Amino acid sequence: MTLRNLFFLALLPVCLTGRAEVIENLHYKPYRVEHQSGTSLAKAINAATPFNEGGHKYHGYTKWHISWRYRFDTTASGSCKITSATVNLDATISLPELSSSDQSAKKQFDTYLPALKKHETGHYQISQEAAKKVERTLLAQPAMPNCELLKTTLNQRGEAVLDEARAQDRQYDASTSHGRTQGAWLDH
Repeated sequence: MTLRNLFFLALLPVCLTGRAEVIENLHYKPYRVEHQSGTSLAKAINAATPFNEGGHKYHGYTKWHISWRYRFDTTASGSCKITSATVNLDATISLPELSSSDQSAKKQFDTYLPALKKHETGHYQISQEAAKKVERTLLAQPAMPNCELLKTTLNQRGEAVLDEARAQDRQYDASTSHGRTQGAWLDH
């Protein structure tokens, strides 16, 4: 067997299953924290944070959205199969940005912020894995009797992956106490 034949054999699984890609867009969105000397850093961030859910204030927040597009084609036998898919992951990580002349507060913040960022990055990693899983799920779908059924099935399976990822996000927060076990905690 020649090297050329091996190359074509290596590409064969890709050609048979369709092609896909995940496009990621990550943005950082800081919010300003004005800290006055003599005030606790936690109190200053709590006053500035725009993230308040159910009476709980959060210093960092990761918002993600996954969407997908696909193409399909009718086979010679009349069934419908996916030919390509594009999965988009758009995410924004919001973190505090400190403005203070208090050196002690700055030092405390410089220790706190990397831990908070690490926690929020964990949420982003969950969304990255979900986007990859959506991609694999779409491409793994076998041909179906008609294209309407294929579209419905693809969207239901993609939404099921997103539901799993949202549950993972909640579990991640529960297991880390919203970052506290990772060092993202300030005493009040």
